[in-house]
Amino acid sequence: MSEDLTGRRLGHYRIDGVLGKGGMSVMYRATDVRLGRRVALKVIAEHLTEDPEFRERFVDEARNTSAIDHANVVPLYDFGEVDGLLYIAMRLVDGSDMASLIKEGPMRPQRALGLLSQVAEALDNLHERGLVHLDVKPANVLVTTRESATEHIYLADFGLTRRGATGHRTRGGDFLGSPTYAAPEHLRGEPVDGRTDQYSLACVLFACLAGRPPFQGQVPEVIQGHLNREPPALTEQVPQLPPAIDDVVRRGMAKTPGQRYATCRELVAAARVALSGAPRQQQRGPQGPGMSPLGPQQTGPQQMGPQQTGPRPLGPQQGGPQRTGPQQTGPQQTGPQQAGHPGQQRSYQPTGQRPVPQQSDPVRLRPPVAPVGSGAFGSTGKAGNRWLVPVVVGVVAVVAIVLAVVFLGGSDPGGGEEPERPGPTIPVGPQPSGDPTSGPSSSGSRKPLPPSITIIPAP
Repeated sequence: MSEDLTGRRLGHYRIDGVLGKGGMSVMYRATDVRLGRRVALKVIAEHLTEDPEFRERFVDEARNTSAIDHANVVPLYDFGEVDGLLYIAMRLVDGSDMASLIKEGPMRPQRALGLLSQVAEALDNLHERGLVHLDVKPANVLVTTRESATEHIYLADFGLTRRGATGHRTRGGDFLGSPTYAAPEHLRGEPVDGRTDQYSLACVLFACLAGRPPFQGQVPEVIQGHLNREPPALTEQVPQLPPAIDDVVRRGMAKTPGQRYATCRELVAAARVALSGAPRQQQRGPQGPGMSPLGPQQTGPQQMGPQQTGPRPLGPQQGGPQRTGPQQTGPQQTGPQQAGHPGQQRSYQPTGQRPVPQQSDPVRLRPPVAPVGSGAFGSTGKAGNRWLVPVVVGVVAVVAIVLAVVFLGGSDPGGGEEPERPGPTIPVGPQPSGDPTSGPSSSGSRKPLPPSITIIPAP
């Protein structure tokens, strides 16, 4: 056990109290008396001060932490040695850690994903730099609400962080880390990489949603669970969770690194999809005997709205697809059958009623019907109908004149007797002598003949 340094001065830091203890160091709450700033002061355990290997690891932690500039990694302020004690000064996060939140019980999926997505961002940033954290656990995830409107996390404790595939055990072969959240290859002393941290993150995901880690019990039992047993189903612990989350945890905690996700971001993204539930099936409306639902082979976006039936010509002023809107009333005729469904026709609503759109039916884009009076000669409306009145008046006048000619021109004002048809020739003027008709009439008087007679053709 290391001596408690509370109340003492370590260089220009005044130690105010203990925040936590680990296998290699003690974390203190301290104050930088030069700047008046509160800090978290990590001091190497006194029994390891003279151990060259642990001194080297402590220096590596300071270098690795200072090299990472990320919003979700605890910023490092200072590093040094006073009276044979190595220390690292870093930001004091005003909040709690994820381990304290899990003790309160299972977290809401939305909250867990919001926190773990930040952890994934920090871990993938480390992995892109060739580093492996090797101690991902709830106690090393610090949560605060004092720095933003939402919960912000800091990934802490880079004491085991290594560059490359080796160096994660002591020279004597001792395991370094937390067996409760350790990957099988880490426990066996095999090469490690970013997928090793991903395994640990999957264990933390299980703990956030179930309120406990995946394997519990004595240390040997926990280690055997990671090495030889499949992770328990989350839905057995929390039945209201979607079954798909079990597959995500199972893949994230696969025994072989090659079977896991490629990055920590992918793990969290898969968990988000699984926890959102299965995609909702599109609801179908009532189908009558004449309806033809479309199957998955129909492609292309569908715009929901009242359907126009039958092909319609594109007016001169129209130039694009019609925006869906209320259906025009009037008698409707069924249009041509849809391709891919021979022998099936659609049934439509009676005139004047708005049909219920079927999500399984395709919606054909058609231009609007040109109103009466529209076209190439002008726009529709009252102004376009001004020529209609004089045309109608003119037509009525012509009809009246024709009827007058027919009925008045064909009548006989002299008593209705049909006039005699003239012969081929009619003599006019004085007749030649010897014609009996040229003598005087029996009455003894006769009017002289006119010089000409007007011949009226028979109707």
